Amino acid sequence: MTNKQLKKTMEGLNIKIFDLIRYIDPSKTGKYMRILVEEFNKRHQKVGYSNYSPLLNEQNYLDSIRKKCNNELEDRVVEYIMDILSDINVTNLQVFDNLLATNKIKEKDIQNYKSFEDIEKAIVHYEENNHEDNIHEYKEIYKDDRWYIVKPLSYYTAKIYGAATKWCTSSRETPKQFYEYSKEGILIYVIDRATNKKWAVHWSIWNGAKEEMSWWDSQDKRVDSIQVEVPFGIMNEITNHLYKEELPNIKYFSEKSLINLKKLLKLENKNDELRRHEEFLRETHGEHFDASIGGYSGEWSTTISDDTPKFNVDEHIQKTLEYSYILKEINKGGVPQ
Repeated sequence: MTNKQLKKTMEGLNIKIFDLIRYIDPSKTGKYMRILVEEFNKRHQKVGYSNYSPLLNEQNYLDSIRKKCNNELEDRVVEYIMDILSDINVTNLQVFDNLLATNKIKEKDIQNYKSFEDIEKAIVHYEENNHEDNIHEYKEIYKDDRWYIVKPLSYYTAKIYGAATKWCTSSRETPKQFYEYSKEGILIYVIDRATNKKWAVHWSIWNGAKEEMSWWDSQDKRVDSIQVEVPFGIMNEITNHLYKEELPNIKYFSEKSLINLKKLLKLENKNDELRRHEEFLRETHGEHFDASIGGYSGEWSTTISDDTPKFNVDEHIQKTLEYSYILKEINKGGVPQ
């Protein structure tokens, strides 16, 4: 089926902004439509894209999609669509396309993939069979024909066992949350292989004392442990391990895993700083300032704005210190003795 044919089957998605504006008109005859449409056009064109483009990072895939938008209206609609589809699924699609383009996916006919789950399974299958520079480290807590309980001890492993979930600790976009949860407590994944249901369990540890325990379903929603569909015997395996374990996950990370994690965090820190720098330049020199070459692109605005730059110095310093703290923590205490 061609895209043109596909579009014809999806008439319900052909939404017209004019029809949506009509909902706002309180009259039965639509007598306010002229005012509403003219005002919308005037304000929409005035706002344009200036509120969004300086904040977008070309190196971030989700941002690169929004960079394709011609104005703020398109951007907001695209952002909504990505929110409905989920950022994880959209990111996985790009990962899959890269693997497909480099001939690393076994099944190349896209027509044989029926869902996002199929796409992610193909990615996971590739990652499981092509470790190469990836570090696949974990502690197996329990395993039978149906149930699998595992403690991820590397970012790569967290992505493998957290596939098809929305857990931040398994995100392909950043390793930061995986590091934070591993540093701050015990993190384990509980997998029902018969139904493919998954739960993440985290028990925070502060100054050597265990504090709050939390359960999270595959949609990353917090749930009560009483409500999860886990048999009594499996629940005993989970609680026995959690009560016996005294150390956070990161204490079991190998030196190789820590070094790899440090590299990933440094790369993310670099990209984040470049993005904030670009945002600052455009806020101080105008939205058309081309930060990539240090010059000005586009036409100078003839309007004078009373707006002061919105660059948040405290936020900038806080984020920089946060990354520095993470890297220092890895350097001084992360490697097991």
